[in-house]
Amino acid sequence: MAHVQYMDELIREYLVYRGFGTTIKAFDVDLKTDKEKSFRVDKIVEQLMQFITVYDLNSLRELWGHLDSHMFTKLESHFIPAVRKLENAVLKLYLVNAVVNNKPDKIAEFFVKMTLELQNQNEWKDWFMLPYIKNPEENPSFSLFFTRQWQDTLLVSLHNFLASIFQYMPTPALMHFEEDANKIRKLEEKNESLRNRLAQLIEKGPDSAVTPCHVEPPLHLLDDFYIIAQENSTVDNQAKSLKNLIRNMGTGSSPILGRKENSSSANKKRLGSISGKSLKSGGQGHFHDS
Repeated sequence: MAHVQYMDELIREYLVYRGFGTTIKAFDVDLKTDKEKSFRVDKIVEQLMQFITVYDLNSLRELWGHLDSHMFTKLESHFIPAVRKLENAVLKLYLVNAVVNNKPDKIAEFFVKMTLELQNQNEWKDWFMLPYIKNPEENPSFSLFFTRQWQDTLLVSLHNFLASIFQYMPTPALMHFEEDANKIRKLEEKNESLRNRLAQLIEKGPDSAVTPCHVEPPLHLLDDFYIIAQENSTVDNQAKSLKNLIRNMGTGSSPILGRKENSSSANKKRLGSISGKSLKSGGQGHFHDS
């Protein structure tokens, strides 16, 4: 959705033109605090990672909650497990970052704020032991989450998931403005080309040799009447062919009957010549496999 920023500029220009000063101020404030970052996936992921880096758990939860309420909850039910898995992975990355940078106070704060929400989830049972384990990066229960491979995989998965949502998310009609404008421009160019060609044909006159110009009708105009016309044309051609065949069969010049008679006499002559050759050669023959 790279054109979202362009639409924001158009809206602001319109508000300025209309003199809506109060609305402009509110609009600018909303743009500065835009949690969806104009639907730029890289900026959203970057913001999530920034909150993890500075141990801002409240802002991290607030941003994820905004994405959840505005987008994730509108998805079909079979997407919910993937959303929850990504959410838990982001929270685990927050803890891993705190452990790596030796921030036990941030780890304790995390469990104080998140215990009620996480205590009934099976995948978090082992994580409540994290503050009491030395060198958790060497513990079999946590070692995977300290690897660069797991962290990179999480970032890629999060990026791809958000990109897929934004790509198929329904958008307001105003956001199709640029696309519709391009379609109109192409239609105008085609119409201008056809007008020029028509002018050239009129200038040459009816006696001039004119190369026919076949113009395909637009797909959205191929209605039932167009299809019926094509079918009627096919039926007419088949009827004409059938009439010609019947007419030929009623006369002595039928190409099918004539071919049968000619082929019969030719076969008799061919059999006579073969029999004569066989008698001369003593009845011996050879088969050659081609």
